Amino acid sequence: MTDRSARRAAVAAGALLVLVLGTLVVEPRLRQLGVTGIVERFDAFRAVAALSFGVPGLFVVAQRPRSRVGWVMVVVGTAQGLGLALGAYGLLGINDGTGLPGDEWAMWVSNWVWIPAYLLVPTIFLLIFPDGRLPSRRWWPASAAAYAGIGVNTLDWMLRPVTYEQVPGLFPKGYAGVLAGLTGVPDVLRTAGTVCTVGAVLAAVGSLVGRYRSADDEVRRRLQWVLAAALLTVGLLGVALFVPWGPVIVALAAVPLPVAVSVAVVAHRLWDLDLLLSRALAFGAVSVALLATYALVAATLGNAIGSGASALIVALAVHPLYLRVSAAANRLVYGDRDDPARALRRLGVRLSDAGAPGDLLERMAAEVGRVLRIHYVAVEEPGAVVASWGRPSGADTSESVPLLYQGERVGTLLLGERLRPKDRALLAQLAPHVAVAVRAHRLGADLERSHGRLLAARQEERDRLLYELHDGLGPTLAALALQVDRGRRLVDTDPEGAKRVMDELSGRIRGTVENVRAIVNDLRPPPLDTLGLTGALAELGRGFAGDLAVEVEAPPDLPALPPPVELAAYRIAAEAMTNAVRHAMASRCTVSLRACDAPGVLELRVDDDGVGVGAPARHGFGLASMRRRSEELDGTFELLDQAGAGTHLVVRLPLAVR
Repeated sequence: MTDRSARRAAVAAGALLVLVLGTLVVEPRLRQLGVTGIVERFDAFRAVAALSFGVPGLFVVAQRPRSRVGWVMVVVGTAQGLGLALGAYGLLGINDGTGLPGDEWAMWVSNWVWIPAYLLVPTIFLLIFPDGRLPSRRWWPASAAAYAGIGVNTLDWMLRPVTYEQVPGLFPKGYAGVLAGLTGVPDVLRTAGTVCTVGAVLAAVGSLVGRYRSADDEVRRRLQWVLAAALLTVGLLGVALFVPWGPVIVALAAVPLPVAVSVAVVAHRLWDLDLLLSRALAFGAVSVALLATYALVAATLGNAIGSGASALIVALAVHPLYLRVSAAANRLVYGDRDDPARALRRLGVRLSDAGAPGDLLERMAAEVGRVLRIHYVAVEEPGAVVASWGRPSGADTSESVPLLYQGERVGTLLLGERLRPKDRALLAQLAPHVAVAVRAHRLGADLERSHGRLLAARQEERDRLLYELHDGLGPTLAALALQVDRGRRLVDTDPEGAKRVMDELSGRIRGTVENVRAIVNDLRPPPLDTLGLTGALAELGRGFAGDLAVEVEAPPDLPALPPPVELAAYRIAAEAMTNAVRHAMASRCTVSLRACDAPGVLELRVDDDGVGVGAPARHGFGLASMRRRSEELDGTFELLDQAGAGTHLVVRLPLAVR
């Protein structure tokens, strides 16, 4: 909504309020003249309808000029406000004795102008809510019946004298007014108009029910308020026919529908209206409160203190109420934007109540949306949206806020509408808390990936052991068992043959023991336990003597290493030495160990003078295994392979293993 349209809506709403206040100002004088009170003559209903429909409707059409629902609300509010003011003017002139210019014709217009405003609400308004269109083409007869009923009933009241309204105490005794000889439309036409109106009302309520049943969850949340309000309005009007205080209930019946529309607009983003509507809500609520308060004061003290003093008392009484209602309206629409402490408390509660990191981000996004009263919030990590709340209204978001954790950008907060500078200040206080949640989510995701790699590596190791035992040790033991049986059979018949079998069996058993020892050593090489990492690598390097000269460099103050880090460094260095001999054709290799400047990190470097390991296509299982071992411990793996300049491997492993 532009500032210009907002000003126009505010001016129009102010004019509507002037019409209502004008009636209230003259009410004490009308009471002095013996005119029936504002409630008994149903003008309280007009006043409430004028403000509750007209004010929100004006702000709707100010931002959505093509909104038919908004224009219906404007027509209803304007017609009721105009009829209210003209009626008060006419009653004052007719009953004062001196007369006012055009007072009788003003009273005549007031006598019928409320009819179309009254009948539009339960018919056309409900038929076209919320998108301004009929549910389908099949509903055009209901629309035609509604317009026909409105037209006939309006014409019927236009063609009757002002004294037709069956409310005692409105006019001086013997007053006939204009059009005194007319009696309205023929009875047949009047009956047809009534039938059309009743049918249109039933069809309108039915259309709203049909929309509700066929709509998705979001549209249902918008319609349920209006549907409930429509049923409540019909119920109140029905009750008003059977109770003594019927006029009061009729006045209250004008409230539910516009309140429901306002809730649908604000809470469920109906029509995506500008947040300036909060002022309209506060304005309308205070206006209705002003009307009720003034009516009470005018009825009780008007004759004693006069209309001016009554207005002053009302102003003093309503101002504190205005502050409270305005704050409530702002909270309804703007959320906690004006109360950063409350917003931070609510966000803290979400942080403490959440479970998994993914659930935490969803809750944080929802809380930011509720705090700022915006329809869409999303949390984005590099490359993907990891949590969202609400629905985006278009392809692009209106605001994006970087989320920083210890100076590092960990994500982005996406908002579905543009914010005021004041809102951005609040968001600057909320963003660090959301960044903490994003960081926790990333750490959780990293931990889950590491856990997955660990499980895969463990399964791979188990599969290797399975194959070793099944394909190697299993058949060997089975063959040994057969040899034992053979030797047992030869003991009595061929002792020399049995001796040869036992000698062969002894050699094969020793070989099997060596195989088992190799499997065990592959799980954890014994030199690591007896010599430490530096000594084990030196012994391993001596095994390449004749093919590769290996030099191991390590400072004497190398910190104690956790067993997983020690084993990973040993395996990676062993694989790198093997690659240097097999693929790089190197003659010298240097293995360096040191603790990095960054605390708690072991750096392993393996440099050779070979020709390199070749093209990436030739990088086989060995390199993949080295990379996987480093990543399993949240380490880094870097391979520099320059043709003719040797191969340089740098691996950094954190000493704090999770």
